[in-house]
Amino acid sequence: MRSNALGVNHSFRACALTAALVFGTPLTALAEEPAPSASDTALARTLGSEGVQLAEAGNCAAAIEKLERAEKLYHAPTILGRLGECQVSVGKIVAGTENLQRVVRESLPPRAPKAFVDAQARAQKVLDGALPKLAKLKIHVDAPPGVNVTVSQDGEPVSSATLDLDRPADPGVHTVEATAPGFRAARGETTLAEGATGAVSLRLEPDPSVGATGAAGPPASAGQAPPLGPGGAPSPNAPADGSAYPGATAAAPSGAETSGGSNLPAYLLLGTGVVGVAVGSIFGGRVLSKKSSLDGVCKPDKAHCPASAQGDIDSMRTSATISTVGFAVGGVALGAGVIMLIVSKSSSSSGDAKTAPARATLTPFVGPTSFGLSGSF
Repeated sequence: MRSNALGVNHSFRACALTAALVFGTPLTALAEEPAPSASDTALARTLGSEGVQLAEAGNCAAAIEKLERAEKLYHAPTILGRLGECQVSVGKIVAGTENLQRVVRESLPPRAPKAFVDAQARAQKVLDGALPKLAKLKIHVDAPPGVNVTVSQDGEPVSSATLDLDRPADPGVHTVEATAPGFRAARGETTLAEGATGAVSLRLEPDPSVGATGAAGPPASAGQAPPLGPGGAPSPNAPADGSAYPGATAAAPSGAETSGGSNLPAYLLLGTGVVGVAVGSIFGGRVLSKKSSLDGVCKPDKAHCPASAQGDIDSMRTSATISTVGFAVGGVALGAGVIMLIVSKSSSSSGDAKTAPARATLTPFVGPTSFGLSGSF
């Protein structure tokens, strides 16, 4: 019984000593803020004592949460100083050094508890050893002028005022992301050593799936859920039936073409047909002209012609071949062009066509005795 009583008494004294070291004697708030309630003060004392005990035992990961809560309830240099120490211990150098700076720079009253004075001295010592470990990270984002860019580092927002400057950062791996309406998200990653300086440079590329106005796709159609507002609730401006907003303009689907662009192959075929018929007509006229000349020098049966007429005969045959090819190519091209125009007009009037318009590939060729166009439709 005696040993048990001594053990309980020893534990009580240890807790009381820890509380005195954390809050000082008497417990007095130094910040010029409304005094916390008695309940908050008592809870802060408990949380602070537990946090300090965990820190003394080397368990800073568990101590940080208790110390942060105690500091929010009741400010004391002893709590904030231990919090900064633990944050530095687990690698949160930026947050830890900031809290230590607050402790060091705090003006204590003339009769401040000795625990508070000792906390400042201890914080200064830890701060001197932690500041050289701070790393620096410079973030650069290449985006068109006037674009509203949002930047985050490890999921935390980054002010645009800090871009292209050496920002204090914790040693370790860091992920940087930049987003903007109408652009693809850009991400970068870097690893910083203690006291090192690094940089992440990002470039925003336009997102082809988003309209030029920055709208994220066409408005919702019937059967789709209406746009959501803040907190996941339906937007107050969304129609009850889930239809598009009145007056909203739907962005053209990716890959869509205008009616003029869809008729281009047909117009090319028609033009080729006209050229083919014209070539056939020109060389056909030459054939008739040569035939008229040869009728005068050859015998009526056309079986025997003088040797001097052989050149005209060869020229007539070549012109006849070219004329035939011209009429053939022109006729086929004109027919295909007319058919494509009819099909295109029929599809546009129905309004239900969803496939891409037909495309034509044309390749001219020229041979010893012929010329024309080849391709697919």
